[in-house]
Amino acid sequence: MVESRFISAVALYGPKTGRARDFLRGVQGLIAENIGDRFVPYSLDQVHCTLIALNGVPDPRTGVIVNEFYLRQAGARRQMDLGLVMDILASRFACPLRVRLGGYRQGQEVPFTSRGQHPFERAFSVQRDGAFVVIGWPAGPGRPLDQLRRDMNAAGVLHRYHSGDADVDNDFYLVVGHHADAPAAALERATDAVRALMAADPVDLDIGLGQVKIVAAGSPTLAPPLYVSGIPADEEILHSLMS
Repeated sequence: MVESRFISAVALYGPKTGRARDFLRGVQGLIAENIGDRFVPYSLDQVHCTLIALNGVPDPRTGVIVNEFYLRQAGARRQMDLGLVMDILASRFACPLRVRLGGYRQGQEVPFTSRGQHPFERAFSVQRDGAFVVIGWPAGPGRPLDQLRRDMNAAGVLHRYHSGDADVDNDFYLVVGHHADAPAAALERATDAVRALMAADPVDLDIGLGQVKIVAAGSPTLAPPLYVSGIPADEEILHSLMS
């Protein structure tokens, strides 16, 4: 199967200011303190939350561009309605969505879990691929990010973490860097330090339409970008990048 370029609707991509900048610098600083030069940080401009991936690939039967995850995960050949994608994003973020990073203490009673984990633990982790991941969640009731990702089905887009109808992904996740074979003990120290920081000093972010971009790149890190646009993005350019 032909691999697509990485094309996504993302939040916070680009220059950071205020609390977002200071928080991310603090997190990266704690990681570096604990694992030294084994830490390979993302640039602050590069750090982002993927709201929904828009990867498209040519249908091997017809050559028509179809949504990669519908094809891979459901075997369905769904053309993406990029105009509707832009309309959904514009509607969702016309009023800013408040997202909180941190603020959950270990053992605290909480109204939700994320992939079965307490938000204190889930708020910061080291993944098997070496990525350091910060996760926050929308403030208030409901699951607005999960609903946004489900709404994209109407536009022929399947969220990569919605393999089944019961799957939920209301996470606002940010990769801040990777490590290069850091020792397990050092990774544990870094994890403990960042979780403690986030529990004690949460950060609230208001994600409005101005913080949402469409970015295309040849790598999931989205660096360097091939195309960056606000909402709405140019559909002809996106189709050309998927071809």
